[in-house]
Amino acid sequence: MGKYFLKSSEVPEPTAANAWFAYAEGHGIDIPKAISIWEDAATIEGEESRRLVSAAGISLDLGIDG
Repeated sequence: MGKYFLKSSEVPEPTAANAWFAYAEGHGIDIPKAISIWEDAATIEGEESRRLVSAAGISLDLGIDG
């Protein structure tokens, strides 16, 4: 599991997820799409999804190099 940051402060994953879903709802992203983006962001291949969640002030440290 990685680490989640909300505006540069480390937070538990549920806190970051709640912030993401609130952001997504307020920006017209439907829940199934928001879930897909959130889950993808936590994968090595999810760079684009991490970029999307960063718009909500959320960053992820997957604990991997590269």
